[in-house]
Amino acid sequence: MKLTTTIYVVICILAIDEIYANSDINELKSSSNNYISTIKNEFLSIKKKIISPYNKKQFPYESFLDSLYFLSEKLDTQRKNMFSDLRGLDLTSKDIQFFDNLNRDSILLYNIINGFGRIYHSYLSYDKTNKDYSFEQFTLEMKNLLVLEQIFFKKN
Repeated sequence: MKLTTTIYVVICILAIDEIYANSDINELKSSSNNYISTIKNEFLSIKKKIISPYNKKQFPYESFLDSLYFLSEKLDTQRKNMFSDLRGLDLTSKDIQFFDNLNRDSILLYNIINGFGRIYHSYLSYDKTNKDYSFEQFTLEMKNLLVLEQIFFKKN
């Protein structure tokens, strides 16, 4: 009788531990996914402000480019924190696949944000320091960036 009770207690402890571990993983999945979605929306908002024809003289473009820089840093920090939070958790193969895909999406979004900022910085500083940056080069880089955006936004 005592052995049976001990076995039941051990099974209950293992089941409770599994429930808490799953809730931690699910919470981390949800928060990381929401965070990337929020950064994506912030990027689209900043991008619209930069591209908007109504914005020509109202706001300095440098502040928008700074916002892109801080946004990419925030995304990079979140990605690193996500992986540090994963340490010590028991992950299933589906969990590993989920976080691997989230990492790829995060890196792709990071590259899109930095690429857009770099292109516009080169375009806006054309008269001042970057005389070798042609409109054709700008067009080519924007086309390449749009391909990356289409890949990212189709998935999400």
